Amino acid sequence: MIRESFQVEFRFAKSYLEHEEGINHLWVKLPPLAGVKRAAAGMQLPEGVFWNGDAGECSVGADGQMFLESANAPSELLLEIYTLQPVSPGLTELIFTVSCIGGSGEEWTRSFAVPLMILDEEEAEPPVMDHEIVRKVKERQWHNPKHPGDQGNREPLDCTPRKQIRYDPHYRSEMEKQYSIEG
Repeated sequence: MIRESFQVEFRFAKSYLEHEEGINHLWVKLPPLAGVKRAAAGMQLPEGVFWNGDAGECSVGADGQMFLESANAPSELLLEIYTLQPVSPGLTELIFTVSCIGGSGEEWTRSFAVPLMILDEEEAEPPVMDHEIVRKVKERQWHNPKHPGDQGNREPLDCTPRKQIRYDPHYRSEMEKQYSIEG
């Protein structure tokens, strides 16, 4: 039965989250959910830490529940968490919960405490990066544009300044000078 051997793997893109205006990505690998009618996941975040609400391929309900696909293949989630205002630095944890309804109708829930280090970036060493997760973040950003009007346009963003056109009300071309009637 899946619930006895239900193991979830968690990895962060970098070793800590900055206490103010910080960002990190949590990669979650769930085991295959074969034989499960419905499955959902949710997160309880420490105070001052937020999730952007995007779960990639999974749909997300208004309450923040991520609806997982029942399949034989393992599921992966890549969740962006961040801080806006200063939060207390230190070791804290987020709670990741998976709720399932089995094929026979029995319901079960598993909760996992995921340690999260929050540091003042001015006092901290440079973060240790998990390059595999960073690669997954880049691939996701490349394949899933945030702007719906983008429609897969993968051209580099042109940031050259636009040509500015200034209007001088006192300027007169040679033709204007030649044919104007002063009066």
